[in-house]
Amino acid sequence: MQLYCQISIMIRASRPQHFACEQQAEFIQERIATVEKHFAELCTIFAAYTRKSAGLRDTSDEIVKVIQDYAEAENVNRSLRNGLLQFSSTLLAIGDYRDAQVQRIDSKIVSELSQYEDICRHAKKEVKNAFVACNHVLARRKHLDRVRERNPRNRQQISLAEAELLKASADVSRTAKALEEQVDVFEKKKLQDVKSLLLGFVTIELGFHSKAIELFTKAYQDIADINEDEDLEEFRSTLQIPHSVSRLDTVKRTSFRSSSFSLASLFATPHGFRKPNEGIPHLASRTPTTSDTLESQKTVVEDSVDSVHTEDYAEDRSSSFASEVEEQKHVRIQFK
Repeated sequence: MQLYCQISIMIRASRPQHFACEQQAEFIQERIATVEKHFAELCTIFAAYTRKSAGLRDTSDEIVKVIQDYAEAENVNRSLRNGLLQFSSTLLAIGDYRDAQVQRIDSKIVSELSQYEDICRHAKKEVKNAFVACNHVLARRKHLDRVRERNPRNRQQISLAEAELLKASADVSRTAKALEEQVDVFEKKKLQDVKSLLLGFVTIELGFHSKAIELFTKAYQDIADINEDEDLEEFRSTLQIPHSVSRLDTVKRTSFRSSSFSLASLFATPHGFRKPNEGIPHLASRTPTTSDTLESQKTVVEDSVDSVHTEDYAEDRSSSFASEVEEQKHVRIQFK
């Protein structure tokens, strides 16, 4: 009788325990679902942030390439060329630090957040086991109630049903205690991970941006050191060279035309040697005397000398021409 009373007390005490376990499991399930949802969102947004940073890194590399190509093509402004080369090198270093930033966020933030999918799945499995235990206790209780209704005098079946209910209640107690411990660990890990992951993200960003500020300061100085006046003077001096060459070519062409006209007048046939036009009446030819021939040749030579700019060349041609005149004179004397 005393044992029966103890069992009855335990069964009555198990009822509020059953409801408490069920409420506790529901609360834990909600907490796990909240963590799973928000950690998944954090993982997604940090992964997107990483991809954006990687895209910014790639775009920065393209900017570096364009600036380097411009610097290599610049062959007049030396100060600008050097400034662009230094600037591109600094941007390249910033891109390297940004790449390290992307790798660190991906390995230390995104990968850690992605693990919570498995952690939450395991926690939900434990909660499910707690619900199963609670449902088992509820089923044992209903079975005991049915036995009491059908056979209120059958103490053997009632005792067996009560024993099964007590065993199920003990299982629920153990499951609830284990669930509390596991959920406590889960909650502690969640708090630590949220804190450490966000602090890690801020630390990574501070490391990158502090170095980026240093390098961007250097990049600013690289561009500020470009000497505009020096490059402009160098451009102007380079621009004047083709103009001087053009003037020199003009002078050469003018001198050549003048020389050509002078040479044409030099090689012109003297009037004394021109043949009379056929069909036109003319005076009877007379044999020129020696004095007439020499006088006419002298006049031709003097005219030729005046038209030639180069004195040495004119003198050589005049001497040659005088020799030819002398030969003509001797021939005419012989045939006179």
